[in-house]
Amino acid sequence: MDKKSIIMEGKSLEEAIENGLKLLNIGKDHVTVEVLEEGKSFFGIVKKKFKVKLTEKTIKYEENENGKFEIKEQNGKSCLSIVPSKGKGKPVGVEEIILALEKREINNIDKDKIKSILEEHKLFTINIEDIKVTDPIDEKVEIEISKGDMKAYMTIIPPKGGVKLEKYDIEKILKDHNIVYGIDESLIQEIILKKEYNQKQLIAVGKEPINGQDGKIKYHFSIDNKIKPQIDQRGKVNYKELNIIECVKKGDCIAEKTLPIDGIDGRTIKGKVLKAKVGKSIGFKKGKNIIETEDGLKLIADADGQVKLIDDKVEILQVYEVTGNIDHSTGNIRFIGTVIVRGNVRSGFKIECSDDVEVYGVVEGATIIADGNIVLHKGIHGQNVGKLISKKDIISKYMESCYAQAGGSIHSEVIMHCNLKSKESITALEKKGMIVGGEIRANMEVNAKSIGSPMATITKIEVGIDPEIKEQYESLKQELEILYKNKDSVRKAIELLTKMSKNTELSKEKQGILIKSKSTENYLNEKIESVNKSLVDLQNILQELSNGRVNVLSVMHPGVRIAIGNSVYYVRDDIPCATILRENGEIKIGPYLGK
Repeated sequence: MDKKSIIMEGKSLEEAIENGLKLLNIGKDHVTVEVLEEGKSFFGIVKKKFKVKLTEKTIKYEENENGKFEIKEQNGKSCLSIVPSKGKGKPVGVEEIILALEKREINNIDKDKIKSILEEHKLFTINIEDIKVTDPIDEKVEIEISKGDMKAYMTIIPPKGGVKLEKYDIEKILKDHNIVYGIDESLIQEIILKKEYNQKQLIAVGKEPINGQDGKIKYHFSIDNKIKPQIDQRGKVNYKELNIIECVKKGDCIAEKTLPIDGIDGRTIKGKVLKAKVGKSIGFKKGKNIIETEDGLKLIADADGQVKLIDDKVEILQVYEVTGNIDHSTGNIRFIGTVIVRGNVRSGFKIECSDDVEVYGVVEGATIIADGNIVLHKGIHGQNVGKLISKKDIISKYMESCYAQAGGSIHSEVIMHCNLKSKESITALEKKGMIVGGEIRANMEVNAKSIGSPMATITKIEVGIDPEIKEQYESLKQELEILYKNKDSVRKAIELLTKMSKNTELSKEKQGILIKSKSTENYLNEKIESVNKSLVDLQNILQELSNGRVNVLSVMHPGVRIAIGNSVYYVRDDIPCATILRENGEIKIGPYLGK
């Protein structure tokens, strides 16, 4: 740093030095004083002034040295002396100086003046009175409250040499603004410590009310009643499966209720309570075949059937009624209960139910499967694809070109070219009362006014045999035939490989085939023995059941084949009013015994 020198005059030595220090703007400790001329005075009258030379001292710094400051008395006045930092040393900070002054109860300091002095980065000594603010401004706080009194913002305006705010000052200001709730005390303390001026800070937040939740009902079935066609994995839509009917069983839970939840009151920053909306309870509306649990939280099905929401009322319908046809407008029907169809059942559609099915129109090439009775007021024209399967009775006006299977009896006025099976009897006695063509099988008896036709239409009648047992018997016979064929093929392979082994050693592959073939032959022998035994058992059962009969009230025409048990009779000529039965292993034709 270049040294500065100055020559000053004064009435006294002290005045000359003081004038020089002011001009250099440094302290007395930082200069050397050389008296050039001494002054003279006579009786207080100055004859000659003092002349001095002031030269800045050279200050030796370490390579890196922090800045320093000192508050001291000089010529009866408080002065601030600042030594700048050297190298990478830490400079003196404004706040550091102000804090030191405040500890000595020296206030109203002009922060900007000190900042400008520090920016000059040189030795400096100044009278503290010269760095005080003439019109000091105290630190201030601005408070902004949002609409609805839910938020409060605070901005601290810096002082201009005035008094700084303490925490209790801010607390009083908040109280004056009626802010009493949701105050962030820790944030306010942080703002005071960091002196984050002119920054709008959120210092209080109210609490919004949390409204209660109304009770709800969760239905365990679809309530929108929309048609939803079934879509397979390839995206193909099946318009016969429309999923219109949703069935439940007795004891199923079909709806649950959740209780209302109380709300939580809120509060503004001014302490006003904001009432939360109270959750409302909801009640069940239950109709037929529905019971409510003791706690009132669930609805339980009291019967099998279709569950439906009708005018917000849950009901179980035990009868499903279709006023029109079963077609693409309804899709297939699957129902737990009774199904009534007022129209027709179109080809390709299906009805499945756990009780009776009653159809007032015509059944085409459709399928009806029921655990109860099947009643067709007009009948079925099956087109060789229609099916009726009932665990009880089947009653139809007429039956044509269809398959029917009943756990009970089958009744129809006309049966033409049908494949019928009954655990009990098959009867066609009303009006025309005719059976023509097809295969008719009944455990007990077949009754008709006429069987066959004058055209000798082939008509097969089997009685005294359980159709299921007969089918099982025929299936076993086919299986036995296949087993014997397989055994013959395996036997030939064994003989060939054995013959080859006598002439030459077999390869490992052929040795493996020979071993596997012998093992297969043993398995086939055991299987054949088992199937033969089952066939003998079924034959014995069939013989015991061969006491059925065929009753024809009017006439049985040629072309009819009658099988009772294991006995078979072919009708060659018309047989009028007769009963055909089996005695001593032979089929006999006797007088009509009636149904």
